[in-house]
Amino acid sequence: MTRTAIAAALVLAGTLGACNSGEAPAPTPTNQSESAAASGDQIAALPEGQRNAVFIRAIRDAGQDCQHVASSESAGTQQGFPVWTAHCDGGATYTIVLTGNGNAQVINAAEATLANSQQAANAQ
Repeated sequence: MTRTAIAAALVLAGTLGACNSGEAPAPTPTNQSESAAASGDQIAALPEGQRNAVFIRAIRDAGQDCQHVASSESAGTQQGFPVWTAHCDGGATYTIVLTGNGNAQVINAAEATLANSQQAANAQ
């Protein structure tokens, strides 16, 4: 047996063993809003250091510049989706909207403020 086959067999054995653990599987969310709420609950349950690590990954995956998330806090919900604010070292602040199924939308707060100011000026 190759190492890959052995590893696959061990994973399969562990998975099959878990089937008889007596634990009921977690209910699957039925829509994106419920999925986002479930993700929000999971994020909220994390210690801040782990939550910040999740957020820095989302920020970097969005192509934004952040070397370290120094702090984060819940910012409520927007149209049923959990919203978080992440503060990076260096002063950048990002709004993170959990959109369900493990996805997030990352918004640079400074750019959003600038865009809102320009939209307001154009509306006058």
